[in-house]
Amino acid sequence: MRKKLAMKICALAMTAAMVGTMAGCGNGDTASGSANESGSAAEGSSDAGAGTEESGGADQGSEESSADGGEGAEGGEAASTFDGGGATIRINGGMWDDLRDDNKNEDGSYAQSYTIAWDMAAQLEAKYNIKLEYVKLQNDDGYDTATAIQNGILSGECFADIFTAGDDVTLSLRNYLVDITPFKDSLEMGSIYLEPATWAGKCYGFTYDNMGSVYVLAYSRDYLQSIGMDVTPTQKFLEGKWSYEDCTAYLTELKAKLPDGVYPFGIHSTHWASMAPAANGAVSVDSDGGIHIADENYTVTLEYYRSLVDAGLAAPITDVKKNDDGSLSANQTYGMDNMCASSGPKNAEGDNVVMTMVEAWQMEGLETSLAGSWGIVPFPWGPDVTVSGDYTTLSENYSVAQSIWTNMLVPKAEYRAAGAKDIPDEVLFQIARDWCDMKNVAGGQVRKAAFDAEQSGTPYVNLGYDPGQIGAFSTEEDAALYDWLHSRVIVDWGHAMQTLEYVNVNRNAAFVIAAGDDARSSGESFKQAGEEKLAEAFGSN
Repeated sequence: MRKKLAMKICALAMTAAMVGTMAGCGNGDTASGSANESGSAAEGSSDAGAGTEESGGADQGSEESSADGGEGAEGGEAASTFDGGGATIRINGGMWDDLRDDNKNEDGSYAQSYTIAWDMAAQLEAKYNIKLEYVKLQNDDGYDTATAIQNGILSGECFADIFTAGDDVTLSLRNYLVDITPFKDSLEMGSIYLEPATWAGKCYGFTYDNMGSVYVLAYSRDYLQSIGMDVTPTQKFLEGKWSYEDCTAYLTELKAKLPDGVYPFGIHSTHWASMAPAANGAVSVDSDGGIHIADENYTVTLEYYRSLVDAGLAAPITDVKKNDDGSLSANQTYGMDNMCASSGPKNAEGDNVVMTMVEAWQMEGLETSLAGSWGIVPFPWGPDVTVSGDYTTLSENYSVAQSIWTNMLVPKAEYRAAGAKDIPDEVLFQIARDWCDMKNVAGGQVRKAAFDAEQSGTPYVNLGYDPGQIGAFSTEEDAALYDWLHSRVIVDWGHAMQTLEYVNVNRNAAFVIAAGDDARSSGESFKQAGEEKLAEAFGSN
């Protein structure tokens, strides 16, 4: 099976190589325990782009991949000929973080990454005749970054001239941001890197994230072997046998081999709603503001996980309570702390699961956490997806959802500092693009290859920024499968809608999965409320 998979991935990589050079970077650590309906905790930061890159869609390896200060793409004629006249460009956010003045070692000396980054920055400064200055966002508690930025804009000036921010901040600030739609082709990057910054037909920037580095399900290969499970979930998926029916049959067999207090599966309802619908051809909210949580191909995914809980194939959800404010609280067993390691269950008191969700950034620590070999399996597909053979014959609507990402953004000229006001919008974005390409050469090559293929109508298969690299995976089989998942990535705006409190995607999932509400009725109710809030927030724009 491994040889067969490797041959298929090799063939896909050869197709991609026809339209551009492919190179490598890395994979990415741990979160677990019980949570409320949000399923995650916010982290404070003084930078607009911080707190988003570790969410699963980040540009993994971006800090290490260009240690030699490699040069980025040249860009269009405007970028190669424009003279900034020595203007200062204020920059901020995750991709620029190595330029921070506080990027120092414990002894107070500057970190090597600081020196390398400023060596690269010097190339940009010379190319455009500009001066880069890293700035911090003031009065940002990490929970309402958009408001902190907007307050500066309304006072007369945005805190930075180029900055990175997440999906929700992008939407919140859209009226103050440059719309790159007229010149987006000059950035020469594939549409999948523009879609995360595109809302209602207007594109406000681009993402440098490794699109497709998404949540997957993980398990201990050693533990499965120790209890006599000869076939892994990975093998089932590769064989094209991971439909809801196949998955239920596998979990039933697994359950029969488990001791009391251990369940085949455990995932937070929020995480299930982030990924499972895409595996059945659905998203919660699309980039035009369409809400799909009442669509049949969406509701069936929530009902399926609830059926696993009811059948004892997924960990029970306890202490479920609908609160007076409309929220729901419950104890949900999920995460690496509850995941059976090679030696068996970790928690003597119960609350153990064999399979749970991991994010891309969590993968680096899995082999240590599980004390042995681990494996991945994508989310199972529902009745709207078809397959005629192995996994490569899955219908095109089998997708993986990118639900969190970071965008590169530029405020409109009237909100920029004096020097940056006179630099064309297009040039500022090309500066940002060049920086991303220099920081992660492989990522830049992939984004450009995707663009070239789209322009020429040539088939292109997105295998991510680091195809063929085993990274943190235990087997080449898993690494190759994860590469393939990048080819099925789509954008789901559910996280932004939830964060901005426009559409309660997570609460809807909790009501169905934890409280047992009817999925269609719940979806219709939350959809109606969401449509009213979107109309109020966006109007015609």
